[in-house]
Amino acid sequence: MIFETVLIIIAVILLLIVPHELGHFFAAKRFGVRVDEFGVGLPLPIGKGRYLRLKKQFGETLYTLNALPLGGFVRIFGEEEDMHDPRSFSQQSFSRKVLIVAAGVIMNVVIAYGIFSFLAWYGTPQYAVEIASVLPGSPAESVGLRAGDVIIGLDGIKKIPLDVGEVQSYIADKKGGEAFFIIKRGEDKLTIIGHPRLNHPLEEGAMGITIGPKEVGIERTSWYRAPLEGLKVTYSVLVLLITGLIQFFKELFLTGSAPGEVVGPVGIAVVARESFSIGIDYLLRLVAFLSLNLAVINILPIPALDGGRILFFIIEKVKGRPIPAHISQIIHSVFLLLLIFFLMWVTYHDIARLI
Repeated sequence: MIFETVLIIIAVILLLIVPHELGHFFAAKRFGVRVDEFGVGLPLPIGKGRYLRLKKQFGETLYTLNALPLGGFVRIFGEEEDMHDPRSFSQQSFSRKVLIVAAGVIMNVVIAYGIFSFLAWYGTPQYAVEIASVLPGSPAESVGLRAGDVIIGLDGIKKIPLDVGEVQSYIADKKGGEAFFIIKRGEDKLTIIGHPRLNHPLEEGAMGITIGPKEVGIERTSWYRAPLEGLKVTYSVLVLLITGLIQFFKELFLTGSAPGEVVGPVGIAVVARESFSIGIDYLLRLVAFLSLNLAVINILPIPALDGGRILFFIIEKVKGRPIPAHISQIIHSVFLLLLIFFLMWVTYHDIARLI
């Protein structure tokens, strides 16, 4: 179990980070900027300036496969210091610098779009909600609901997919009134009117039923429509992530505490393992979601992130002169340390929740 989880999280990290670094790599190459090294994985020092890795030189670029499979990196000539070579990053125009740095974020979006388009063609499971049990003497029993009934619609409107949360919220909203359920029982479809209780034992619920998801089919999109469907899903998820992030920072600044739970590497590992246990398509969907999440976070104007570097380019453009490399390096390093401490804090809480 642990070995499988480790392999899954390594695969997820590589699918997120390596394409991101490839974005920087291809953009730099496109503009004629010298790329000194492209590495998959992170170097493991073994003493005296030596690292445990496989390496191969092609042209001016060294390609390496490193011992720690926790991402990747790209070393671009003149990125960390001011160089006067015309092929160095530091000598590029404002627009080229922005495009090279933003290319990683763009690549994350492209990867997510490709996965969502593939899944639209491959097929997306459609879910309804199945009644697992009905308590004796409950409102559900009194109107004839049975274990094994599948809820395929609410308020007299057929709706698939339908998830457990929607049904629970619907029942809660209808307490003291009437709730209309469209039920599939074998080959028959029925409309049953229930009366959720206002007052009830907490463990019984307003209707006295336990429910769970049930797969009722696969929705597939033709190959020529899949790219459009992938675009729609990518856009919807990006809007969801951006609005969620805005809400997160809004509540953080107004209340001083982070809303909900922030999940780190350990939490992601658990979700990835559970997704893989359901099916490879679920894992791919998680990777696409995380790829867009990485893109949104990375473009934030915070030093040590791609968005922070772009912010520095904008400041340089406005001032009309570059920020000294050693100053920008110090600022980025400080914020990188803060991000590492934040990641350690999140990881601690991930482990605490698991325990």
